[in-house]
Amino acid sequence: METGPALAQEAAQLPPIPTEFPELGDLQLPSIEKAVLSNGLRVFLVEDHDVPLVKTTLLFRGGLRTSRPDKVGLATIASGVQRAGGSVQHPSAALDDALEQKAAYIEGGATPETSSLGFECLKDDVREVMGLFLEILQTPALPQSKIDLYKSQVLNVVDHLWDNPAAIPKRQLGKLLYGADSVFARTPRPEQVQGLTRGDIIAHLARWQRPDNAVLGVAGDFDPCEMKALLEEKLGSWHRQPTEPDQVPRVPNTPIPAFAPGADTVYLVDRPGLTQASVGMGELGISLGDPDDWALDVLGDILNSFGGRLFDRIRSREGLAYSVSGGWDTPLDHPGLFAAGGNTAAPAQFLEQLQRVLQEATEVAPTEREVALAKSEMLNSFVFNFASTNTQMQRVAAYALLGIPEDYLFTYKKGIEGVTAQDVLAAAGRHLHPAQQIVVMAADANLVRPQLERRGRTVVSLSLD
Repeated sequence: METGPALAQEAAQLPPIPTEFPELGDLQLPSIEKAVLSNGLRVFLVEDHDVPLVKTTLLFRGGLRTSRPDKVGLATIASGVQRAGGSVQHPSAALDDALEQKAAYIEGGATPETSSLGFECLKDDVREVMGLFLEILQTPALPQSKIDLYKSQVLNVVDHLWDNPAAIPKRQLGKLLYGADSVFARTPRPEQVQGLTRGDIIAHLARWQRPDNAVLGVAGDFDPCEMKALLEEKLGSWHRQPTEPDQVPRVPNTPIPAFAPGADTVYLVDRPGLTQASVGMGELGISLGDPDDWALDVLGDILNSFGGRLFDRIRSREGLAYSVSGGWDTPLDHPGLFAAGGNTAAPAQFLEQLQRVLQEATEVAPTEREVALAKSEMLNSFVFNFASTNTQMQRVAAYALLGIPEDYLFTYKKGIEGVTAQDVLAAAGRHLHPAQQIVVMAADANLVRPQLERRGRTVVSLSLD
């Protein structure tokens, strides 16, 4: 092994690190072949011949929101058991062996808005793996052993849902603002999970997994004409269950209740023994497509970037927290949350400084430099939306399923480029109301209650039950 002078000489011969880089070329959406199968399933094909792989994603509208009110957790368990249990033709172990021999995989999952089932394999194995995939879709075995396993896993998550104090404020903000049983904030209860049956899973899959509630994306090394023929052969005969209605069921939505906390109220979750408090404050915000979306995203970067306003004031100047952040969620069809907070040993002072920074954002426009830096950071990261063909395929499929324009990313980029300091100030004035926001803390009540009450706060105990 070379050591000492030899390594130093080798290092000295390395070329210098570049200081100038060519400008990034124009970004464009990949060429997308679109088709509709005879059963109405919309298909999006994206070719990529660099690697001999094919990846597919079948997306269904609904996701976690489709769990019945009395069966919260059903969507999660159904998506897991459908894959893990194998099919009638290839039960769990047999399916795993067949996929392992092909170095392929089939996976399922659920998010708040969608559920999915997809596979990846070598191009030469597409026909066989797609056949296994179709079995999982149409004739899942759903063995009781796997149902029990996934129920136990969800119950374990429920048992430890509140173990991390830092996660409590935002979760409780959602329950207070949306309602504890809202599809946007609910969490499973043990008795709901324990009561789930195989029949519940069968009914759930039949209700939501149907061609007219789905889109299919395929990316990889294939010939489009051959792939469309294969998809028609394998998936064209897939139809909704005859017991299901003609119309796709509507994705559950929950009316948002009116909720107005008293002035200077703090909702306190007692966590005896904590030396630091987890603090969160927030209000209802915007949904995707709101005219202020771009300006608020720029403001979010101004608040949160390294050296941003929250970091500079609360950490660097005041030394009240190691980390602090705030920003907006922007879901598709309902107002998301604005939430800000952090962990601190001085919750009363932290809260005052946090409210002060947010209030200033509604009263004083950011500097041109702040806006320019925020926009630069956001636009420089734009290229990573095009990092892989598979990522782009999944985005195109999701946009189609959710009704988002195909060129939304470019519209968003153009919107960010046009944001001005006055746009940011006006958007903050419309959507930030620090004095009216709900405040939730997870802390040792004996330590923080006196601090808060001395500063005029009304402390209300909040249970996690």
